[in-house]
Amino acid sequence: MRQAIDEVIDGPRTGRWSVDQLEKTEKIYIGTKIEIVVRAALELERAGRLDTIIAGQCVDFKWSLTSGWEFPTEAVDEICLLIGARDKGAVIDIGAIRVAVALLSPGRNKDGKGQLSPLGRTRIRWIEQGIGLKPNFLSTIDPELRTRIMSGRSGQERIRTLFQLLPRQPIPRLAIETIARKRDPMRRLRADATDRLGGIRVLSARYERKRLRELGLPELDKDDFVGVPAAELDA
Repeated sequence: MRQAIDEVIDGPRTGRWSVDQLEKTEKIYIGTKIEIVVRAALELERAGRLDTIIAGQCVDFKWSLTSGWEFPTEAVDEICLLIGARDKGAVIDIGAIRVAVALLSPGRNKDGKGQLSPLGRTRIRWIEQGIGLKPNFLSTIDPELRTRIMSGRSGQERIRTLFQLLPRQPIPRLAIETIARKRDPMRRLRADATDRLGGIRVLSARYERKRLRELGLPELDKDDFVGVPAAELDA
């Protein structure tokens, strides 16, 4: 889910970090992207009259950022796999339902799609609820700090400000790519870039776990990086 959403946000090319920054058409595309990712993860093919076939049954994928799924007339009497977010995208729920007219609210949108009524929501068979979705890192930091970081005139300046303002803070690779505004900006983080980073040395969780543990830092994801003052490391 996180991968699909972040690929639509496309931070390395756009400098964006939030679904709220997307155009309306891009938000719609998140559902298509999630469908593709889920089919690949479950080794399902694009087949049948809906989105896929599971155990001989045609299944339609339905995604909603607010768990307010909308069903067209062709989804009635069909099985739908529901993937929905809540709490501003922090939590994911997954369930299944066979849609029926009696389970839909009377109102329809301009495309003729209907949402589940309160009765309909009780008929969802939940597969898993309350799955925590790791937030995009840049959406979690103080807005004032984020503005200072993102206002740098060059990628190098933005990266330097990032690690100076957030020392010893685990920072995911995607955040670094978003701030640098390009993919694979790792050359800006090499040990010989210490001077360009204002005296900060950047350690990779993938390759320097032992040193990070010696610094008293918690276990990090493999694609995280941490900036530490060079003088502290030398000591």
